[in-house]
Amino acid sequence: MAGIVVGYDGSADAGAALEWAVREAWMLRVPLTVLLAWDRGHLPSALARAVEEEGEQATEEAVLRVLHTAVERAAGQRRPAELIEKVEHADAARALLQATAGADMLVLGLHGANRKQRLLAGNVADICLHRATVTTVVVRAGHLDQSGPVVVGVDGSAASIQALRLAAGRARARGAALRVVHAWTPVPAIYAGTNGFDEPVFEKAANVLLEHCVDQVREETLGLHVEPVLVRDSPARALIRQSINAGLLVVGSHGHGALAEMLLGSASHHCVHHAACPVAVVRATDEAHATGSG
Repeated sequence: MAGIVVGYDGSADAGAALEWAVREAWMLRVPLTVLLAWDRGHLPSALARAVEEEGEQATEEAVLRVLHTAVERAAGQRRPAELIEKVEHADAARALLQATAGADMLVLGLHGANRKQRLLAGNVADICLHRATVTTVVVRAGHLDQSGPVVVGVDGSAASIQALRLAAGRARARGAALRVVHAWTPVPAIYAGTNGFDEPVFEKAANVLLEHCVDQVREETLGLHVEPVLVRDSPARALIRQSINAGLLVVGSHGHGALAEMLLGSASHHCVHHAACPVAVVRATDEAHATGSG
């Protein structure tokens, strides 16, 4: 694994993301880059207070001190061997996306500190989720219990299989169980080619799909406690329920269905905003990162 990039802006969610990224980099023994991107028009309030007394010329130094203090607080005894602190005078989303060149993972807080900017220009996390070419982990404050299982949603798509491979690596690194979830719902007879709903047939087909997904990563899961879970529910609702007490939820950037051509599918988007644990979104074209991250 080449390294992790985490964005920081002084918000509670960014603080949680920093804490998560520090632990992940320490656990995986990979480099960590902590980036605080700012511009004068969109300086988060928490950082603005820190630079008011410094003047324009000393702003970057003041912001760097804020960043350094946050890093020291988050690192504690689990400081990665290589930790880089960077401050850039630039648009946050653009700077973060550029910083991922050569990295394997981007970590972000869900909600940034600048509420006005979120309303006008969109959430930085959402922008990065749609444009990043690496696995992106989104963290919310108060959702950092990493002792639970790693949960991953599968639907047979290439993106979900890559998500499963990354989830296996994360479970192995944590010494946690791997819970593989497939959510299914009966389909109308017009699509099934039958005269009515034959739920046992649909359920059996769903179970075969789940077993096939697990079989595709048999080598990667050797020695892991794997829990296949078949749920009759919508994917988003099923995964959000499974995220309760989980250490990490892993999803593909899109699966099968009407929204499959979107950069981020509706189920993944819903999980990012409502799951009870950090959510890792794996890009469909990011196979090298997914297989090499464990």
